[in-house]
Amino acid sequence: SARCVGGPPPGRLSLVHPKFGGVEYGELAEFCELEVMVDMQKQHVRVYTMENTVGDITRAWYLLEHKWFETQINKDAPYPYPQTKLSVLRFFSLWNQAAAQLMVRLKPDVYHCMDYHAAMVPLYVSPADQIATIIVLHNADYDGAIETDFISDVFWQPVPALRRLSLIFNLDTEAIRRYLMFEGRFNMLWGGIACIEENQGGHGICTVSGKYAAELKRERTMFKGLPHVLPLDNAIDSAADDGPKSIGELKAARAVSKEALQRFCELIVDPNAKILIFVGRWVKQKGVDHIALLASSILDDNPEVQFVLAGPPGDPYGSYAQELLRPLVESYPGRLFVVTRFFMIPKEARAGAHLCLMPSCSEPFGYVDVEFGLLGVPSLGCAIGGLGKMPGVYFRQQNSDSQEMLLAGFAASVKYALNMKEKDYWQMAFACIPAQFPFSTWRANLRAIYRHAQINFDSDAFDSRSDSWTLDHETGFNVLLDAREQGSRHRYFGIGPQQTLERQESDSKKNPRNSHSAKVQHQLQRMQISEATEFLTQPVSEQRVKELMSFWMANEGRETDAETLQSHISLGDQRLNERSFATRALMRPTRCLQALTGGGACLRIHTVIALGYIISPIMDARLEFLTSHAKSLSNHYDWDLISVGALNFGGFAGCFLWLRLSRAIPANLLMSVTLFLNQLFFSLATTFLLFDTPLLIVFFDFACGILTSARWLFLIWNFNEDFHGGFQVGTRRVALIESIRQALSAVLTVEWVGVPTGVAGG
Repeated sequence: SARCVGGPPPGRLSLVHPKFGGVEYGELAEFCELEVMVDMQKQHVRVYTMENTVGDITRAWYLLEHKWFETQINKDAPYPYPQTKLSVLRFFSLWNQAAAQLMVRLKPDVYHCMDYHAAMVPLYVSPADQIATIIVLHNADYDGAIETDFISDVFWQPVPALRRLSLIFNLDTEAIRRYLMFEGRFNMLWGGIACIEENQGGHGICTVSGKYAAELKRERTMFKGLPHVLPLDNAIDSAADDGPKSIGELKAARAVSKEALQRFCELIVDPNAKILIFVGRWVKQKGVDHIALLASSILDDNPEVQFVLAGPPGDPYGSYAQELLRPLVESYPGRLFVVTRFFMIPKEARAGAHLCLMPSCSEPFGYVDVEFGLLGVPSLGCAIGGLGKMPGVYFRQQNSDSQEMLLAGFAASVKYALNMKEKDYWQMAFACIPAQFPFSTWRANLRAIYRHAQINFDSDAFDSRSDSWTLDHETGFNVLLDAREQGSRHRYFGIGPQQTLERQESDSKKNPRNSHSAKVQHQLQRMQISEATEFLTQPVSEQRVKELMSFWMANEGRETDAETLQSHISLGDQRLNERSFATRALMRPTRCLQALTGGGACLRIHTVIALGYIISPIMDARLEFLTSHAKSLSNHYDWDLISVGALNFGGFAGCFLWLRLSRAIPANLLMSVTLFLNQLFFSLATTFLLFDTPLLIVFFDFACGILTSARWLFLIWNFNEDFHGGFQVGTRRVALIESIRQALSAVLTVEWVGVPTGVAGG
């Protein structure tokens, strides 16, 4: 808006945006045409422009036109989804490359990036054209990550998915590893953060509220290494000057607005009613499933309460809330109004609400609480992120992974708020109205962040990279690879004899018109992939999720929370897509252990891995028993001490060894190898002891220490995912497994050594 850019100093603001499908933009001037390489195919993007002047600021819009933009996004769906779709990946590749070319052409002083959508732009800009960059995060939960697949090297070679991404995004595989892989997953936001770390020392990452900035820095691994995450609190218009000037005026205005809201939403007209309202997208972050779970009990316990719940479902949690609330509308006529679409409630009617519900699990800023607060409606919700800035009743998340704790906190807050003394409530409501979030402060903060980014920008940071990360436009081969590396890749990808390659290239030269197409097909053949085939694991479609949720809640009961239900659906879909009978069997839940450890998903594969950890002391105890009976050590006290040191040092070195191997070898294979090596060493132990020389026994102890440290693989890989139900569920499982393992160790120590001295093998 004009308020956002108004005021000194003078300048030019270039706004770049893809053209939506089904939108009439009016008369536009053609600016240029860009040529971009996406998935080995040249794409042409036409750029249109229009501009106006507000004060001393010239605003220029650059609208990018391409069929992929118009078919992927529109007013109802402004973001392409899901991230795993080939068409979506091509969309973001085209968008980022086109924006990068346009930025080089326009030569601005600062690149202002909104969230993850265009965070990869700096990767397509040559070192000489790099400029200071800032990234403003409106919600870090949406980071452009591919959540369904780990895309890490296997046996120190790029997996097919990584090579495929290299072609789609027109980037060298090394660039994708270095800038776009975070914790084993492809992540577009990490590309922007990594570039800012490299080019500006990490200065330039900011978000829309100070509390959310502190939360990201404290709790998110992605932001741990940054010097800081800067706050850029959003601005919003203040309350109208003709609003209530006293509590008495607020009460009178509330009575009028309440009746208007009740009539607009077809509720029972009751001047004593307390209307709880929720307006916004129905997604997990907003906690709408918690409202749906508690709505029935709140209405039963509080006859004066009425609900207004409006907004479109945006994920499975929203669909769950929709299914849960649908039958309740008939059970509470005139007290529960539910509409699952974009629904505009007039401003004068919104002021009739008693409390604005905000039980969010994540909230960077929160406009809704401000909009209602300026009307004299306090908030009721979770003090997280940007929430808590307006007067209201809040609870704190003690454990964000525990549905029970979140529901208990929300229910307690509702009970407290509905039973507040009238005097306290109206003082709280009136205190909301004077709140201010001025645009002048926002502009001053933004200019300070721009200066901060420019001061810390190091134009020489990219000197070590004299070439760009993009692929060669003719062949798609990495221009940074030398001939020897290319030759090794030919062998790895199963390419035929050199004569076959030369013959294919010769055939392409005979028909120049098809030369580029032939090269594209040739490169895809080298990659062992099909141009139009999806190569990533696809999540369950939204329509399918809705169908399954409706079926489950109709047949299995309505007590299951959204988190557990979503987990059941995802696991069920994975089992259906698995071809291996053994894998399908291992993916089924272990009901008894699941109940014993306090809930959460506990599959048979988890049980098998846990057993691998539990039985590891068997080999440890046997190996220690054998080495403790070596005569050469019993006769040399010094060698005996060295042997103990070698065992401990082997365990220390083994931790780093297994960590290194875990980055390149699949976890299931690595764990199987360690079990095999344990058995192999035990089989060879007798051979070692036949020679019975101190040096050989020390080496044997060192190797045993390495194998002993491998037991942690079974524990780490079994519990590396987030536990539904909270950290305490994981703690119970680890405690149970460790208790069984320690008991087994004690038994083995008595059996093999004869004295219960503790855990065998250290």
